[in-house]
Amino acid sequence: MRMKRSVALLAAAAGVTLAMATPASAYACQTGYFCFYYNSNQAGARFMTDTNIPNLAGETFSTIANGEGQPVKNNAASAQNASSYCYRVYYNSNYSGPSDTVAAYSSRNLANTYNDNASVRSIIC
Repeated sequence: MRMKRSVALLAAAAGVTLAMATPASAYACQTGYFCFYYNSNQAGARFMTDTNIPNLAGETFSTIANGEGQPVKNNAASAQNASSYCYRVYYNSNYSGPSDTVAAYSSRNLANTYNDNASVRSIIC
C-alpha cells in the first residue's frame, strides 16, 4: 500500500513539473521567423516577423507575458532568430545607425539597440 502511494505521489509530482515547464516553450520563436522579446534572455512578451520592417512603429508585443501590448519600437531587450538568414536590428528607422546582428538559428540580448530598436531586416550571413 505504501509503495502504491509513493508511486502515485511521484507520478503526480512529475505531472506538475511537466505542466510548469510547458509555458516557457510556448513563446519560443517559430522556425523561419525572427523574434523580439520584451525582456532579456528571450523572456517576456514576443513579437514575430518574417519580413523586413523599416519602421517598427505600430508593431506591438502580442503574447501574454510581461510587456504584452507594448510597442516593439524602442522596447525590445533580446531577440531570437529561427531562420537561415542573419537579421540586423537598427537603432534608427530605415535601417541606419548602430546595430546588432543576430546570426541564423541563434539568440542574444541586444546591446547597441537595447530598448532603442527602430527597424529590422534580414541579411545574408
